[in-house]
Amino acid sequence: MNKDKSIYACLEEIKQREISELKEKLKNFGGVAHFGPDYSGEGATGNDKPFICIHSDEGPYDVRVYSVSLDKDDHLTILGSTYDEEEYPSEINIRDIAYGNICFITESIPAKTFSKESFCISRLSREDLEEKGFDTSNIDDDTMQRIADKLGDDYCEQMFWISLEIIAEEGFNIPRKESLNDNE
Repeated sequence: MNKDKSIYACLEEIKQREISELKEKLKNFGGVAHFGPDYSGEGATGNDKPFICIHSDEGPYDVRVYSVSLDKDDHLTILGSTYDEEEYPSEINIRDIAYGNICFITESIPAKTFSKESFCISRLSREDLEEKGFDTSNIDDDTMQRIADKLGDDYCEQMFWISLEIIAEEGFNIPRKESLNDNE
């Protein structure tokens, strides 16, 4: 530690590093993370709600963090509440968060992974056939696999590609790559 710096200046440097790390993790995660089932009923993208300590004019107190987001202007928004105001989360001023506590939010955001593997979109079981009234007592695994293959082929021919485009664009706002023709 630099002897010429005050402990306060060193703590401020740590806080700035924590803020930078949180912003970087949020950028890699898509800009927003919800923790636990939140007050609005939305599902979680992270672990249980992290607790952080806030220092305000009223003194220190603990806050549960519900969500954190980063907008296009690099502004962080953190929503949380105290135990007695759980139904009324409000925006937390990042300057009020105690030194060393921002990392609790950062660590609660799961890492995004980008593998090359395929992801299963459906499955077929004997129970599926039975639900439609079929007797499956004499259907062997080879027959089940052939039925599954036919269903997969039918789905790809009928709806898969159209549904994939609609869900990717409208449901998840995934941008398309620029084609070579767009640059001409």
